[in-house]
Amino acid sequence: MSDIRNELVKAAINRAITSIDFNIYDDIHKIHEFKKQIILADKSLTSDEKTYAIKDLNKTYDKNKIKYNSGTKRVCENCNKECLATLYCEYCVQNYLKANFSNWTSGNNDIDNLIQKCQIETLKPDTIIEWIPYNNLQNIEYLTK
Repeated sequence: MSDIRNELVKAAINRAITSIDFNIYDDIHKIHEFKKQIILADKSLTSDEKTYAIKDLNKTYDKNKIKYNSGTKRVCENCNKECLATLYCEYCVQNYLKANFSNWTSGNNDIDNLIQKCQIETLKPDTIIEWIPYNNLQNIEYLTK
């Protein structure tokens, strides 16, 4: 894959978003397809950049399908549940996190409960809140004492 010009890709995605006529594209599925077509027609992007932008749009689309409980469901090949996301299974992500609840603790029940609540409600596997033990941190820079 060639070098991706991130600023140009972001600008193209923003142009696609600001071009949406919500009177015509009135649901998340129509909006997603419209944004994809705008990206594919963008002559300023290389083929690799278009692919990169579409992947980014698909991540947002998966999150929105789960958030609004809208879209065609598929059967997950791992857990056999019907899920909305196409890039992952929201149930497998949540079940994985639940299964690991007993493998970590912050030492504070309130913090543990908050982190677990956030994990159960997660919509995307790349935005998971996790506890990182202090001894796992590296190159700590103290800003105050």
